Amino acid sequence: MEINSSIILTATVLLSISLSANAQSEKQPNILIIMTDQQAWDAAGYAGNDIIKTPNLDRLAREGVNFSHAITPCPVCAPARTSILTGRLTESTTIRENNDSKTGECKYPSFDEILVSQGYKSEYYGKFHSPEQMARVYMNPPIEGLEGTEQIVRWEPIYVKYIQDNFKKRPLKKGELYETTFYGGTVPYKLDPTDRYYKYMDTGIIPVEESKKSLSQADIHGVLDLPAEYTITAIQGKQAIGALERLKDEKFILTCSFHCPHVPITPSEPYASLYKTEDMITSGSIEDRRENSPYSPGKEIYPYSDREMVKYMTANYYAFVTEIDDWLGKILDKADELNLTENTLVVFVSDHGEMLGAHGMRGKFNFFEESVRVPFIIRYPGKINAGQTISNPVSILNIFPTILDFAGQKNIPTDGYSLRGLMEGTDDPKYDFAVSEWQWKNESVPSIMIRTKDWKLMTTHRSGGKNVEVLFDLKNDPLELNNLLGTNPQRFEYKQKAEELRTKLVAYLEDVKSPLAAGVKNRKLVREE
Repeated sequence: MEINSSIILTATVLLSISLSANAQSEKQPNILIIMTDQQAWDAAGYAGNDIIKTPNLDRLAREGVNFSHAITPCPVCAPARTSILTGRLTESTTIRENNDSKTGECKYPSFDEILVSQGYKSEYYGKFHSPEQMARVYMNPPIEGLEGTEQIVRWEPIYVKYIQDNFKKRPLKKGELYETTFYGGTVPYKLDPTDRYYKYMDTGIIPVEESKKSLSQADIHGVLDLPAEYTITAIQGKQAIGALERLKDEKFILTCSFHCPHVPITPSEPYASLYKTEDMITSGSIEDRRENSPYSPGKEIYPYSDREMVKYMTANYYAFVTEIDDWLGKILDKADELNLTENTLVVFVSDHGEMLGAHGMRGKFNFFEESVRVPFIIRYPGKINAGQTISNPVSILNIFPTILDFAGQKNIPTDGYSLRGLMEGTDDPKYDFAVSEWQWKNESVPSIMIRTKDWKLMTTHRSGGKNVEVLFDLKNDPLELNNLLGTNPQRFEYKQKAEELRTKLVAYLEDVKSPLAAGVKNRKLVREE
């Protein structure tokens, strides 16, 4: 019988950790991880957003530590989530794109696997989107006849079946369609102008050639006609609360991974009416034509370069975030009620950001701030001083060593470092920068980025391709409108700064034994012609 070598390596690592574990002088905390999908770093009141309503996130930031310049290791779901779980860069995990979560395997253990080997009970609810073999560690009770692993990696069809079983399909009203990508074609939604099919709503007839085109979640915008108690956010929040009840007498690590505010952007009432389109503020870079940019102008310029169109998207996106915030509050209140708060380390984070019209774009898949910067809060009452804001750029792959550090598992190999000393004021950050990767198949775009407090370099490990090198002075150009490299006539004046950033990046990549190091080191940053 053939045995997968990556599974052997993971088992060996876990055995080594188990054998080397020392008796702990302090009580190991429970771990509660709340993750959102595609939440912009500034889609929260505590981040300075005066429009959005997030009282529970604001409370968490007051009671914990806000990492205001947190960076995702990859601006794509599956690679980012796998990096968070393992503390390893994308190229190390080999989970480089979303489909790899179904076909690939990761040779590194997750923090869940390590802590379960130390006696923790582990459950996971919501979007997983990591290699399926990594879900075997979770101890969720069976649901719909499926054991823990299957229900975690198949959560979407379980939810669709739940909706189809509980809601009778009603006839459409004018301006409505059935939401087919996520709600099984059972639930109607009223279209907003940003929706792909909105222009056909006067007649209600979608041309055959248009209807045959592939429809993505990102094409769907509007208000869902589904009671708020049955939305995917509500179901995932209820599952987390139920898990707290079940695990209250155990030493546990619990993850609630909300699907929203990821597309399709279709909030339900009463959340959909919270934000008025005319009150929304759009990015100052929305009209950027991206002329000296690796992200050249394309079909995303419209409607996402149209301020009025993006306001619809923003209002509904904020509605999603406020709904999540309500459930976050219910989860935190349940922890209070069960007397779990004082010995529970809470991590709130998103896997990557959302462009929301910045640079005329939506979604992620790039290294602009809106795509790679994420909300990130850690709270541990009595152990970490509350109310701190740490502005040093940090990667969220540091969640792995930080959780393990507080659980008494120190010196576990990682591409990051524990943030404990930084939060406790005993250590300086190991790095004054954060790195993000994205192995896009298009050789015309960057594959790696380094961000310091004031500067950002985007480059690639490839020797060929038409990638435009990018250097942004974030202090003087926070909207990232002026690329100082590429075809910029003054690019030679910035060669030294670009090389300084490259040196930091290469040293880090060599330190973590990344196969990208040599390619980045040999890349030409400044064009001669």
